[in-house]
Amino acid sequence: MPQSCRDAVSDIWKAWKDSGETAGTNASLLKDRYLEFSVKDDKDKVAKDRLHQAMGVALVNSLELYQLAYDNWHECISTTKNEGIFKEGTFRTDGRMIIGLGGENVLETGLSLQHTFGAPFIPGSALKGLVAHYCDQVCSSCDPNFKLGEKYHETIFGSIEDSGHIIFHDAWIEPESLVDSLKPDVMTPHHGNYYSTGGEAAPTDYDDPNPIIFLSIVGRFRIAVSCDVDGEDGEKWADLAFNLLTNALRDWGIGGKTNAGYGRLVLENSGEMSESSSAKSADSKTPVSVPGVQRPQVPPQPVMKKLKYKKGATVEVTKVPDPNEKRGASYFMADDGFGGLVVLGTPPSVEIGQKTRLEINGVMEKEGLYNFAAVGAKREPSRQPRDRRGRR
Repeated sequence: MPQSCRDAVSDIWKAWKDSGETAGTNASLLKDRYLEFSVKDDKDKVAKDRLHQAMGVALVNSLELYQLAYDNWHECISTTKNEGIFKEGTFRTDGRMIIGLGGENVLETGLSLQHTFGAPFIPGSALKGLVAHYCDQVCSSCDPNFKLGEKYHETIFGSIEDSGHIIFHDAWIEPESLVDSLKPDVMTPHHGNYYSTGGEAAPTDYDDPNPIIFLSIVGRFRIAVSCDVDGEDGEKWADLAFNLLTNALRDWGIGGKTNAGYGRLVLENSGEMSESSSAKSADSKTPVSVPGVQRPQVPPQPVMKKLKYKKGATVEVTKVPDPNEKRGASYFMADDGFGGLVVLGTPPSVEIGQKTRLEINGVMEKEGLYNFAAVGAKREPSRQPRDRRGRR
């Protein structure tokens, strides 16, 4: 930012502090343009905290306008030619959520806010990408047609030739949740030199922790999908896509730091939705006429089966073609329909379709995979660090 702009911003902040008020009404604009000092400048270490507080005040100031915009948005997306091709629900964050953490911004951490109103939202493209990956990785274990490039996957998400027939709308935060939706959060990297040098500087126990303050999101979001196919077929496809989205948000989460538990969202009226969805899924014999794509019938809702075996069990498996054709590894399938690779020992030398026995070396419930070990394979002893006297 040019120094003249920086000086103007500083004058605005001074006027706000002198009056005891923050005049901002757009949290997104404040975040992107109104940082009082450069993040590389140690002149005022609390500048970012003041910015975060101003963003919270801006949400309060914009509530009345946002309510009108929210009502107009909801009316627009719910007005369709056929009532059966629009599915929506209210999802609440189960913990914290951070969207756009690594996006380009003036701070160390990013945050995606609506450009016009400055409110938290979830882009429809992010929802579509999440469900597409979830469908390929999870649902394909129950039905190969859900795998990337197969017919159900292409009908929902599209391909090079076809754009797909499910629309994932941007998710807007409900006005009742807007005011208190931004929460201060912290992460503390301990090995800054290691990451900044690309691994050239070794991480050690003597590195200084570096607490980084950022904003995360809590609240209730209105999430909707619609289908561009009219009639009962469109209703069933929309219902299927909505249920896949519900499962993906609950099991995987969306946004950044999902491995740390961030980004989980839960459907508030899940009991009612599950009951109606199950009834509709049971009646899936009606032929589907999807433009540009021939489908024999609406796919039934995939039933997620649980892995049968635990770590340490010895099971009978069958060698099958590796689902990842590029990898071409020795892939084995247990009798519960879940498979995996041999990660310990040498894979048995058998042909495709032949049976053998392997041990369960690990279980990945979320991915629906086993890690196998050759029967009798010895595990290497753990290498614990030595103390100053050379003892482990």
